[in-house]
Amino acid sequence: MQFLPRVAFVLSLLPGSAFAQEGDAPKAATKPPMVVSLAAGSGVVKLGQPLVLELAIDVNEAGSLPATALGGYEIETSVDGAKSTTLREPAPGTVKVAAGTSIRRSITIDTGKHWPEASLRGKQQIALSWVGLAGAEATVRIVADQSGIDLAKLDYTKTKVRFITSKGEIVIGFLPEVAPRHVENFVKLSKDGFYDGTRFHRVIRGFMVQGGCPNTKRGATGMPGTGSPGWTVRAEFNETKHVKGIVSMARAAGEDTAGSQFFLMHGDAPHLDGKYSAFGMIEQGIDVLDLIADTAVMPSRMGETSVPTEDLWLWAAVVEPAFKE
Repeated sequence: MQFLPRVAFVLSLLPGSAFAQEGDAPKAATKPPMVVSLAAGSGVVKLGQPLVLELAIDVNEAGSLPATALGGYEIETSVDGAKSTTLREPAPGTVKVAAGTSIRRSITIDTGKHWPEASLRGKQQIALSWVGLAGAEATVRIVADQSGIDLAKLDYTKTKVRFITSKGEIVIGFLPEVAPRHVENFVKLSKDGFYDGTRFHRVIRGFMVQGGCPNTKRGATGMPGTGSPGWTVRAEFNETKHVKGIVSMARAAGEDTAGSQFFLMHGDAPHLDGKYSAFGMIEQGIDVLDLIADTAVMPSRMGETSVPTEDLWLWAAVVEPAFKE
């Protein structure tokens, strides 16, 4: 089955004519003057780490923009609904833009500069709104820094991993009594941020949803479905039935070839029982699994109709530790 300094940005200006040319088709009356969006680069921000934002503006009619659209920024924020700091890198005034202009910027915010880490601890989300740019709004999930978790001190019967995905959140519990090596491997990869920014690359409704391949990250060049963490885990086939909600490890042809790729069962598949290492189960978020599984798919290079037609992001896999008494 496993077959930036304070602000760093890339700016692309593609000017078009601000005047209609003879023979041009008339513009649709419903076309907005400009389309603006603001997105968090990974959908989450970990305490103590920078926040990356992506600003996109497509201009359909000549007009003006705040100068911060091209340089600097002014972003109002709220934390869990309470007004917070305003992020500012000044660029006063406005600039004129022609129809056909396209602006793309990647902006890195030093969260420690604006929020003491203690002020965000225990909070859930930051909402951001770019001043003067209607539609440039985003929300990011706040997650704790995982790096200090000692795996040897965890009680894996109670420890959970929370998937923060582009479709919602899924909480996974574990079966260390039947697959201890796979549980520890999965929690380690989650703690280390290995899964952050990966995508679910294989979706077969009524069967399973597969993820965990590093080749699905932005900028990766390998074929999705062929990546690994650089090691394998010895098989732990067990009597757990592969029914909806079970989490199991993908592998290559050999038995001891599982690494990082996993699959979430979306239906019953008895032909997998005893042949793949089931190691966990979904405790919350079956409805989110359904949303992922309902995504439209297209044929893969191998002809299997399983490639999502939209990006299904696993923004972060967050360990919720429980420690041994």
